Amino acid sequence: MGRILAIDHGLRRIGLALSDPMRIISSPFKTIIVENEDDAFDQLEEIVKTKEVDSIVMGLPIRTDGKDSPQTEIVRQFRDKLQVRLNKKVHFVDEAYSSTEAHRILKTMGKKYGDDKGAIDRIAASIILEQYMKEISPY
Repeated sequence: MGRILAIDHGLRRIGLALSDPMRIISSPFKTIIVENEDDAFDQLEEIVKTKEVDSIVMGLPIRTDGKDSPQTEIVRQFRDKLQVRLNKKVHFVDEAYSSTEAHRILKTMGKKYGDDKGAIDRIAASIILEQYMKEISPY
């Protein structure tokens, strides 16, 4: 069993989180800065190889009324292309409030958002990963 990679997609920054190999713990991993979509795919492909990732999950931004937003379609298209590029299924998890929760966690830690803008992205990815691991857990 390999690691799970969680992706909090953004147009400029992509937050990442990884599970441990036993898929018990979710940890913020890194935030990648991307120049364009191909750059994002290149960086993600390298991480999948070097970190022995066998499952991928992405946060899907659904509006609070349950409908898609313009960002939802961008994320769906990114996921579709990523699946082809990596030859791996990419699962979706509703990312509602993951960024809000990430802000709350940073505030609790006494950190300011401006100190590390990528921290929100990494923590949001970790929240997405925790939610996914709960959904697939047999316990």
